[in-house]
Amino acid sequence: MKDKIIQKSEELHFKYGIKNVTMDQIATELGISKKTIYQYFTGKDELVAKTVDHIFERIQSEIDKICLMKLNPYQELFSVKELIKKSLSRSETSPHYQLKKYYPEIAKSLENKKFETVMECLEHNIDKGIKHGYYKENLDKEFIKRMYFSNTLALGNPELFPPELFPKQKLMDMFLTMFLEGISTKKGRKKLKELL
Repeated sequence: MKDKIIQKSEELHFKYGIKNVTMDQIATELGISKKTIYQYFTGKDELVAKTVDHIFERIQSEIDKICLMKLNPYQELFSVKELIKKSLSRSETSPHYQLKKYYPEIAKSLENKKFETVMECLEHNIDKGIKHGYYKENLDKEFIKRMYFSNTLALGNPELFPPELFPKQKLMDMFLTMFLEGISTKKGRKKLKELL
């Protein structure tokens, strides 16, 4: 029952936005009483936190699988981007931005986890790109990883990138292409052009 509640919470939060979903709504959708939800969760804050953890762990597991696939560094990052796009395409809202606005402590915890994941994934990706001659050898890896991370967070800010001007999917494509062109060698840009 706990897993069903988390799954329904995820579905509704993506559909209606984190702020708009109530415990009553989740209970009604599941055909259970609100009291049943409170047997597993102390309140909406805990349910949101567990839902966010559930989503993060699933995406992290998928990213790990991609990194084990022996793809070239461009294919790897594009595969991760497609995974994130697919995850976010279910949402009409900006989940991360809403989380930051209404549940700042949960958002901060998620940001810390995402930071660790992105740093690890990019370290692996940059090393692979340099080894194969696709990325410039003299990159300041720490700077590049942090720039990538901070920019991906900014993409989710609807005030900075209004969806009517910058559709989510196109925005991610534009950013990743620009990022990769900046760190690539001549050989790498040729490979990137083939993939694009």
